[in-house]
Amino acid sequence: MTTKHGMQRTQERTGFNAKTSARFIKNAIERGNIADKFAAEERKYLKRQEEKQGCRTKVYNAYCFILNEDNYCVTMYQVPEWFGKKRYDGKREIKNAKKYMRFNNLFKQEEKENGLEFVS
Repeated sequence: MTTKHGMQRTQERTGFNAKTSARFIKNAIERGNIADKFAAEERKYLKRQEEKQGCRTKVYNAYCFILNEDNYCVTMYQVPEWFGKKRYDGKREIKNAKKYMRFNNLFKQEEKENGLEFVS
């Protein structure tokens, strides 16, 4: 079900104890979404991770689980902030999520530098 490294990473990155981490990994393997269930940008990201790691990926509860061919959790990490969210600028949908997030972060940085930080 999981390797020692996978269990350590799950405990470290979620703050769960060993029993809860084991249950979390089990749920991720059973209920997690594969790359084909996501939109194009997210699917490309997951496919790149699969190629880089040489394993399969599943996304569950905002975490990406790397699984080997025997369905053992090798490691896990949190997915990027832009992952799986619909992005809109007014009424238009944003097509390039990474570019939009980069632009948004630059805009927020300029606001802070100019003392124009707004509370929402």
